[in-house]
Amino acid sequence: MKADVPDKSGGTAQVHNVRFYTIKPRGIVCLAYSKVLKCLALSREDGSIELWNMHFAPFLERVIQLTPESQVESLAWASKRLFSVDLTGKLIEWDLTTLQPRREQSPTGNALWCLDVNSAETELAVGSEEGHINIMSIEQDEINYKLLFSKQDGRVLCCKFDKPGKRLVTGTMGAVRIWSVAKGHTLHTMTLSDRNVIVYSLQVLSDNTIIAGDSAGYVTVWNGANATQLESCKVLDRNVFALAVNEEEDRLVCSGMKPPLIRVLSKTQIKREDSVCERWIKFLQREVHSHYVKALLVIGDRIVSGGQDGLLCISSSTKTSAYVAKYAPYLQGKAASLAPSGNLLLLRYPQSLDLWRLGVPRPGERQQLGLGSTEQLQLDHTPEKLLQLNVAAHKFIQAAAISPDGNWICYSTAQELRLSRVQHEPLGLQRLTTDLPAELEPASFIGFFKTQQQPQQQQQQLWLIHGSSRQLRCFSLDEQQVNFLYSQDLSPEIKTPISLVEVSPCGKYLVVAATNHLIAVWQLRGKKAKHLLNLPRYKAGTTALAMHENSSRLVVAYADGRIVDYDLQERRFVCETAEHFVPNAHLHSIRGLMLDAQNPNIVMVYDEVHLYVLESYQPEEHTLHAPQTKAKRLSKSASDARETAKLKSYRLKVRFNRQHLLQVCRLGAKELVTIGVQTKNLLAPLPPPYQRKKFGVA
Repeated sequence: MKADVPDKSGGTAQVHNVRFYTIKPRGIVCLAYSKVLKCLALSREDGSIELWNMHFAPFLERVIQLTPESQVESLAWASKRLFSVDLTGKLIEWDLTTLQPRREQSPTGNALWCLDVNSAETELAVGSEEGHINIMSIEQDEINYKLLFSKQDGRVLCCKFDKPGKRLVTGTMGAVRIWSVAKGHTLHTMTLSDRNVIVYSLQVLSDNTIIAGDSAGYVTVWNGANATQLESCKVLDRNVFALAVNEEEDRLVCSGMKPPLIRVLSKTQIKREDSVCERWIKFLQREVHSHYVKALLVIGDRIVSGGQDGLLCISSSTKTSAYVAKYAPYLQGKAASLAPSGNLLLLRYPQSLDLWRLGVPRPGERQQLGLGSTEQLQLDHTPEKLLQLNVAAHKFIQAAAISPDGNWICYSTAQELRLSRVQHEPLGLQRLTTDLPAELEPASFIGFFKTQQQPQQQQQQLWLIHGSSRQLRCFSLDEQQVNFLYSQDLSPEIKTPISLVEVSPCGKYLVVAATNHLIAVWQLRGKKAKHLLNLPRYKAGTTALAMHENSSRLVVAYADGRIVDYDLQERRFVCETAEHFVPNAHLHSIRGLMLDAQNPNIVMVYDEVHLYVLESYQPEEHTLHAPQTKAKRLSKSASDARETAKLKSYRLKVRFNRQHLLQVCRLGAKELVTIGVQTKNLLAPLPPPYQRKKFGVA
């Protein structure tokens, strides 16, 4: 626990640094990037498919949750259509709005290992366990069988179309083959030095050059026109799992297992006497991962990589700039929920929930701290794990929450929702199973809040949002009874998947952000709940929401680093910042916002590596920005004085460094909880990393 100084008055705040959130690494299997949508799709070993928005700073936008048995081995984009193949033998086209399969086929009936789409985006090829290669037509928004190639020996681990789409190159054990797409016959077979060498990755350039990475650690280059070998270079000791080429095709990126380095090769012209030839020469290398790398992509001058450690890493492919941004394999949505009255913390994992009691510092005198300084406090009571709830291995906990008084716990999987009453003495849970309303169905978002019914009397309420139907349902909670209060249909405004949900501390406003950059606000008045307004749409996606406790002001953070403060009653912007206001905003998007009820001018902003304290102020000269101009259209009755009011801006006061910061919650007026994972704890369940000898190091 530390004492920080986040506010202008110089007062301190106690911060619980929670380091016992032990999420397991979920390895990255494959990557695919859509230039049209600027969306990065990746699959993990637990069967999930994540969609990352790459327009500005990368952030996790949508997740398709599957079972580990359905692990996706390859992904491919065809314009705005996403395809996947898995070891169950299914070729699936995904609906990006419902996050459900749109079309599903089993081309060969056995496991599928690879997938590729031609440059015209009219055909796709899939390779199977038994050596079958299928060509499927994806024209006219359909998937139709077109051709089955001649069976080859061994599984097809990788396949690539050439640029015209008339040839298909496949890799298997001991050989690389070139096929005629029209006839389905082999045109050339290029054998490797050893029949036991496995070809893991392929790239086909526009000049018909074929590049292969194999299990012996070699990168081999062939002339695809006559199937002659041009060069072979040993880049790793073993297993080149991934190859990637930039858009100009003058940089080749490779990585794999031993060692797990990312090595960049540059196409260079070499003059020998009167002849000139092109060769791939070692350009630079990045030590980004400590465990093997399974997938690589090059997007502009950025190298995107992922592997066994589960970290999505973005690094530079140029010598002029050297940066590495790492994104931990966190779950989408809130992973922590607090009960301030009981000092309780509920942590969400994929198949379990942990209930902890936070530590209590020793009472005593503390020294006066300066701005931005911290002091380590001794604990009178250490954190204690109270309960653990587990679900079946094939289920996934998509939402969970604990009530502010610590008396209720509610969690939901895709199949069921469970509501339990917490018994404190003796400690236990009593699940409610009888006389439950029929509207208590599985939900994507869960929350608790209290409403003032009569003077000195508060009612505990539970609200649920169902992601598929986009229905908000509210329930009242008594000692042993749950009553359905009302339902609100959000679908007239929200047409795409919901990304963020925020309920004001007073329970009067509901704010919902969707993946199409829409932010809608509802006014909650029991059964008379109504849609209030939609904020002006912005070019960047919404990454964080927060509402002031004692006012109707909403603070929004966007993926490009911009932060705005919007007054819902006056329907105007009162404070905003420019793009990339906080440092490293182009690498890490803002994960969350924390507001101070005692000082409305203070905003705490955090991303994965930093916690910032911002202060709003009135600049001397300020020009109205586009969001302000659009906001005027929302309120035609606004007075001239209101329209000409100057906007405030934010300035940075304090910055604290963190490591893989997941979430920051407020436990009290002067007490915060930060949940994060240290890299060494994240990688602890994995095998020891590969150790390579370095020259001059003992």
